[in-house]
Amino acid sequence: MIPLLSSEQMRALDANAINEIGIPGIVLMENAALAVVDIIDERFGELEWLTVAVVCGPGNNGGDGFAIARQLHLRGADVDVFLLSDPNKLQGDALTNYQLLEPLGITAFRVDNADELDFSEYDLIVDAIFGTGSIRAPEGIYEDVIRAINDSPSNVIAVDCPSGVDASTGAVPGEAVWTDVTVTFQHAKIGLLLPPGKEFCGDLIIAPISIPPQPEILEQAAFGLPEDEDIAELLPPRARDAHKGDYGKLLIIAGSRGMSGAARLAGYAALRMGVGLVKVAAPESIRSEIASFAPEIMTIGLPETSNGTIAFSALDKLKADIAWADAIAVGPGLGQDAETAEFLKALLPMTDRLVLDADGLNLIAVQKLISKLPAGAVLTPHPGEFSRLTGKQDESFIERAEAARQFAADHGLVVLLKGAPSITVAKGLPAIVNPTGNPGLATAGSGDVLTGMVGALLAQGWEGYSAAFAAAYLHGRAADIAAEELGEASLISGDIIDFLPDSFFSLEEHPEHNSTESV
Repeated sequence: MIPLLSSEQMRALDANAINEIGIPGIVLMENAALAVVDIIDERFGELEWLTVAVVCGPGNNGGDGFAIARQLHLRGADVDVFLLSDPNKLQGDALTNYQLLEPLGITAFRVDNADELDFSEYDLIVDAIFGTGSIRAPEGIYEDVIRAINDSPSNVIAVDCPSGVDASTGAVPGEAVWTDVTVTFQHAKIGLLLPPGKEFCGDLIIAPISIPPQPEILEQAAFGLPEDEDIAELLPPRARDAHKGDYGKLLIIAGSRGMSGAARLAGYAALRMGVGLVKVAAPESIRSEIASFAPEIMTIGLPETSNGTIAFSALDKLKADIAWADAIAVGPGLGQDAETAEFLKALLPMTDRLVLDADGLNLIAVQKLISKLPAGAVLTPHPGEFSRLTGKQDESFIERAEAARQFAADHGLVVLLKGAPSITVAKGLPAIVNPTGNPGLATAGSGDVLTGMVGALLAQGWEGYSAAFAAAYLHGRAADIAAEELGEASLISGDIIDFLPDSFFSLEEHPEHNSTESV
């Protein structure tokens, strides 16, 4: 799991490396410069044919820029440096690297008026203005130069963080540099993975610069980013003598008249996630539609209201199936009839392994049933559903993420807050930012598929937290593989299910897949 750090936490790591361990700051600056230059060489062509503008601010990010300019020059690139501050105010390692430019014949232009700038003649612009120091909207010459960079047709690479993006929150309070590549040092920063900041980053590359790990700091990371190996080690290989009863029994309560598709997608997705047995309980009028969709799904026809939703009397018919199930998924296509709400209210105390989505969440919100949920239940709201649950409208992504963390802690729940990206939160655990997925997931039924996937993992004995973030990861990964073949625009929810086997198969190559560690 990659820890996502705030700017303050990263500064603490830097300070420890320099002050406690004794690594000179200028060595770390040189390591950072070398990492960026190697990536420029790899991404943007042979250096001896490259014309580069390095735009430097007044702090250590500018110092990184001076060192990058020197290394590019020594490797044959045609480099100009643009300094957006008084060179007499430079200090420390930044000043040292600035002073090394002139003896090498590298021109450093002091910029007082952005109207004089024309970056169009350069193949590449290096943004070394603010780095992770951005917290307010750029003003004056900084704002003007950022606009000039964005107006240029040149490629852009950011040093540590696009200038104008808050690396701790992803906020973009004013102008910010749009980049093709962002090279961030040693550890990813939270704001580079969260909107709107992530949109400015282009391809994000984490470059090690030899800062020693400090567990007491890294363990304080409030956010984490899973990698393939993290998911692979949660997916041990199946025993050769296994049978269907070994892999859990899932009951899905979903659907209403005209909404059989949601129940079908959830059920079929659950099967593709490896659960042993799936029953879908739905109003009797749509039972045959679900049964004909996939013969592997067992179906239960339930008494229904005049509106075609599940009637309260369905509870008596379901008691044996509730006892049979290892986990229950509720919500897709359920409708919001008052009698169905009473059914749900009576159902909640009857299970301790539950995932709720869609109309299940809406009924919980309207009927104020949060306190009735079993501890550890998994909720998978999109932002609108989450606002209905909390009664609050959080404007920024980071505010929603923090609100979800507090909500999960207050009620003893797991919340998978869907979005771009999705985030999984639970009390006392890092918020997991999901790195997979693409805009093709913005299609009807995508959430129903995810509900079935989470339910399948719960039925197989997974804890809610790991079930939620692993399902989100595999869901997005399947969509990414599907998009490579089908494109994003034509992606539909059934494609996510169809490509789930590829999503699993791609993880089986990792040695961690052979682990037998429990989840």
